[in-house]
Amino acid sequence: MSLDKAQLEQLRPEDVPRVKELADNTRQAFRELIHMLDPSRYPKARTYIENLSEHICTFFDWWIEHRQWIPMTTNAVETAFSLVKNRIKHIGRRWTEKGLIDWLRVTMKKIFFPNTWDNLWKQYLKLNLGLRLIKARATYQWIS
Repeated sequence: MSLDKAQLEQLRPEDVPRVKELADNTRQAFRELIHMLDPSRYPKARTYIENLSEHICTFFDWWIEHRQWIPMTTNAVETAFSLVKNRIKHIGRRWTEKGLIDWLRVTMKKIFFPNTWDNLWKQYLKLNLGLRLIKARATYQWIS
């Protein structure tokens, strides 16, 4: 998620009671779902839902209490590093060492400096005039 604080909405005071009510309903629904899932039959699903509910409920608790989104500090960094690690694990293992290092440079630039990404492409396109990026969009419509 590459949003900055200026792009995120603050919770308005008049919306707090309804958001709190719905957040409590969400918390209760997660509890019921987790309770319904037999740990011997659904251990992975149960753990996944417990973790998901913890993240969602923490988000709502913070949003209601502070009227703003959770500050994006270590979570964003951890997410970015996790993304890099997963890419290396699944893609980079087939690459040469030089290719992987070049890819890591691009990845770090994209993840940690998203505001400079467009400038990087403009600079790259000036150096490689033969490269053209074409944006295509495909749609379909059923005709009855």
